Amino acid sequence: MSEQTSFKDAGFLSEQSRTGTLSVEMHQTPQYLVCEDLSQLGQSILNHCRIRPDDKSEVYLSLYFQRMLSHFQSVLLMAERGMIHETEIMSRCLLETLFNLAAFYRHEDFLEAMTDGDTDQRREVLTRFYLKQLEVHALTELEMNDLERMINSADEINRGDVSTAIKAEMAGLMSEYRTEYAFLSETVHCRIHSVEQDLEMDDHQIIVGIATRAEDTNRLASLLMNAADYLIDGITIILELHKQPEQHAHFEQIRRQVQKVWQNTTVKVAHR
Repeated sequence: MSEQTSFKDAGFLSEQSRTGTLSVEMHQTPQYLVCEDLSQLGQSILNHCRIRPDDKSEVYLSLYFQRMLSHFQSVLLMAERGMIHETEIMSRCLLETLFNLAAFYRHEDFLEAMTDGDTDQRREVLTRFYLKQLEVHALTELEMNDLERMINSADEINRGDVSTAIKAEMAGLMSEYRTEYAFLSETVHCRIHSVEQDLEMDDHQIIVGIATRAEDTNRLASLLMNAADYLIDGITIILELHKQPEQHAHFEQIRRQVQKVWQNTTVKVAHR
């Protein structure tokens, strides 16, 4: 490593990070602008939700949507400062919350078993899921073994939660779990390949610097658009749960805007 090698930014709390060239460029990208519009719509929808306290489904699904929205807004805050890894981390949180929201929305018996159910009810729901997996083969052998162990263990089943893989499959989002979620997990768990991407090399593979923030808006833009897709899925569910016909036209307009922006977005994936 050269004696001149150094970290290349004064820090994310610096004035440069808040008002620098990258931040200015980020605020002007169509991806950021459409995500801002989507965030405002999501907040408006949440503010107009009328939740019946005695309806467990409404309460929990609304809580998950609120968590999704806060994660989405965090993604925007991180992206505007060029905080690439933090944007990836919050994107993973957003996607995982969508797994929960969609799984519980599609399987009300699963929600009831996990919130109010006793050991027998949870075992019954998970056993039905296990038997279905013997036909569809969506889970790996290891995931099936973990599920079988949970079903057969009162202690395990009483913890009140199941693996993310099970929720993703129940949500109908296993493809996202195997791809984007797995990729984003590399950052969350600080895998070797994840941290290595911060190294800057010259043509002779000598380390010349350590980057601490995004160098351009491309990767951030694609992360924002993925996050927009996740929130759109969440809004779709919450509008089916809380009927707000006055919001549908605006939602469809923003959904079309997102699709249009996607067509002009370069998907840049870090190699790991």
